[in-house]
Amino acid sequence: MNTFHENVTIEEHPWGKLYPKTSPINKLIVGSFPPNKMTMPTGAKMIYLDGIGKINEREAKNFDFFYGWKQSSFWELFMSSLKLKIDKYDLEGIKNYLKQHKWGITDIVAKTTRKSDSTRDQDLVPKEWNNYLIEKVLRENKIKDIYFTSSWVRMQFGILINPELYDIENLVTLISPSRWGLRRFPAEALRKLPKHVNESPQEYRRRYYNHVLSK
Repeated sequence: MNTFHENVTIEEHPWGKLYPKTSPINKLIVGSFPPNKMTMPTGAKMIYLDGIGKINEREAKNFDFFYGWKQSSFWELFMSSLKLKIDKYDLEGIKNYLKQHKWGITDIVAKTTRKSDSTRDQDLVPKEWNNYLIEKVLRENKIKDIYFTSSWVRMQFGILINPELYDIENLVTLISPSRWGLRRFPAEALRKLPKHVNESPQEYRRRYYNHVLSK
């Protein structure tokens, strides 16, 4: 449920902050927080810290799950990198694959306001972090790989999470699957896999996902 404090919308994570909740996990994807168009119902008024109110005018999601936003390319990139024959709209197929192959997915923010009507990580103003659940996952599972969906997420993870819980060599910062991810690439990505001179941003992001996920 979403509440208001001093007329500013506070968004709560709209579904379970971890999938799967009980099955073993050995690869963990850590994101930031769902887009505002997914956390609020169609027709709801959202007020941001800049004082500007917006109405959530149209349905903007394919399904209620991580990266179910229509403008996110995550599942398309994920399926392509792992050469999976699962449709990006097939939520049950996605969930079954994650569970069977021990992939976990979570977000680092549990509750937030925003600076403005924006989906950028940098415009989040977290009110509650999801660090206790993430630390629980790290304690109870043998995590081999952690994938961060942006440099911002990785930075917050480094600040919030006890480093003794993740002595893991394979910590990977992905290129954001949102449209913002095509504007600027993480320095880590460019070091791991340099961009070709004539390569489009979309082509490079797809090649990078394939490089880091298909190992």
